[in-house]
Amino acid sequence: MPADKEFQSVYDQLRLLKARGLQFSSYKESKQQLLSKGYFDLINGFETLLLDKPKNPPKTYTDQHFNDFVELYEFDSQLSTMIFSKISEFETKLKTAIAYYFTKSHCATLKDNNNYIDIENYRIPNETDGPAEYVSYFKKHKLFRKDNYFDGKFRGTFDGIVIFNTSKNKTILKGRFTGRFGSTSIREVKDGTLTFFNNRQARLLSNIHASTTVSNTTISIKLDISKERIYGLNFIDDCKIRFNYVNEYNNPPFWVTIKTLMLNDILVLMYGLDKRIFNEILKSFDMKPNDKEKFLNSIAILKELRNTCAHFELVNRFRTSSKTAINARLTAELNLKPMRSQYEIRLFDTLKLLKQFVDMDDIQKYVSDYYDFLSKSDRLPLATKLFNRMGNPNIYEWT
Repeated sequence: MPADKEFQSVYDQLRLLKARGLQFSSYKESKQQLLSKGYFDLINGFETLLLDKPKNPPKTYTDQHFNDFVELYEFDSQLSTMIFSKISEFETKLKTAIAYYFTKSHCATLKDNNNYIDIENYRIPNETDGPAEYVSYFKKHKLFRKDNYFDGKFRGTFDGIVIFNTSKNKTILKGRFTGRFGSTSIREVKDGTLTFFNNRQARLLSNIHASTTVSNTTISIKLDISKERIYGLNFIDDCKIRFNYVNEYNNPPFWVTIKTLMLNDILVLMYGLDKRIFNEILKSFDMKPNDKEKFLNSIAILKELRNTCAHFELVNRFRTSSKTAINARLTAELNLKPMRSQYEIRLFDTLKLLKQFVDMDDIQKYVSDYYDFLSKSDRLPLATKLFNRMGNPNIYEWT
């Protein structure tokens, strides 16, 4: 059953650990470690590897030292950093391949530079094309959104319809906004919407009334406003607002804006790429057209591992989501060992997936060196428990 925990001061935490038999070299240093790393990750994250009887209360330690926890934590932290770097390497290569082959096919001229935000240049995936969490989201992908907003200083002109909502003391402008959007390179929003309270923009309302007082009338007026949101911006406009390197372009190419997408965004997008583009991407990873499903499944799994590393969770405890099915070909070809049927693999198997795309020699050496360190320190049982938790206690199979 779920449990709740009351707050304990760091001194209470130290007293509790000492009462359980844990040894200390320096209480001052141990206090700093707890304050900087947290009891939950530092102690709870590794205690089952060090407790006398992990499954049976009360919790007790025999011949275990606080520094053992610190060493395990630092091993995990460094391993997580190395894994994150490898996944980032793969992610960069994947984004580069997508942008290159999509641009080659649909954005080859300056006139077509921004075709990547036009859903007409994609194949809308069916429900049976992949997991619902990806294919059902495709039409809502941020590339195709047109409801982003700008809320800085705008100076320019408006051409469109004015709507007076007197019951709510509001005025709405719907149409084209042309001019200067703050310090961005945005110059026009074709289908924009600006809604403001009349008492906040009395001067603007007066200018509108000089043209018309009739709702649903077409007008053309000059605007000089700030702190009001203009809706109707597309993905590129939104990127210009949020990222300086994108704002350097009037019409930023795909290989610039794709950097702003998260790995989940990339995965969703891939379900809408046409066959020719997808096959070119597979080829850049030394894969064949019939590898599409296992490639997509690999990305979904690596996305979960990436999130674990990015959110500073303990990577030695990693296992895939119980909702993510493991592709049968991946299981067979890489000799994976799902924990239940076709679901849940641990770190060891997940690193096998990553090894399909990047060199893993430095990670394998780091893991092997740490195993040797524990063994030479007469802590082979600890090494066995740790590596078993990560998915394989046999160190020879890690290299």
